[in-house]
Amino acid sequence: MRDSHRKGISMNKIVIIDDHQLFLYGLKLTLENENNTVMTFDSPIQALPEIKRIQPDLILMDLYMPDMSGLTLIEALAAQEVISPVVVLSACEEYQDVYHALQKGAAGFIPKSYSPEAMLSALQSIFAGDIFVPDEVASEIAEMEQLAERNKEIYHLSDRQIQILKLLHEGKKNREIADILCISQDTVKFHQKGLYTALDVSGSSSRIQAVDKALKLGLI
Repeated sequence: MRDSHRKGISMNKIVIIDDHQLFLYGLKLTLENENNTVMTFDSPIQALPEIKRIQPDLILMDLYMPDMSGLTLIEALAAQEVISPVVVLSACEEYQDVYHALQKGAAGFIPKSYSPEAMLSALQSIFAGDIFVPDEVASEIAEMEQLAERNKEIYHLSDRQIQILKLLHEGKKNREIADILCISQDTVKFHQKGLYTALDVSGSSSRIQAVDKALKLGLI
């Protein structure tokens, strides 16, 4: 991590990605008032090729955008070996996607309802190397983790089967899953058969049923 990540909330290069123009403009002004250089994008697809060139000290992004979700963007940044901390911004009060973003390596979550002062304080913590999540959100995420562990034991699912469920949820095909996990497609199918049996789903829509049930059980 570069030294600039430790110098506080001023004099940083910050990228903001959000499709809501009013919020984007207000956040840009707030951060520029703290002597930061701020670059804004209203589309993840536009931002992605620029981020590698800019090498920002921080990336702030919305979770829900039309042309690419925040979760997919976090994965794409990781694939490009971008090391800048990523902070998720959202007005959503359903925290499952926040949980997934943190699992994928996000450095924190800041609600859009935060005041400028509260947001700057949260960013100060992140620049200091902390993972920032509001207390009430952290408690919900902890409950999700506990539920996932309980149901994982109840349904006798292996870590590999959970990995495959997550990739199915992301819409990955068997060949892509095999490549990501460095296993054969036959092994992917073997694990799928086991998890479909464990979750008691069958038929041509087994994938959809399995993902839907896994989401309800907090497994993914």
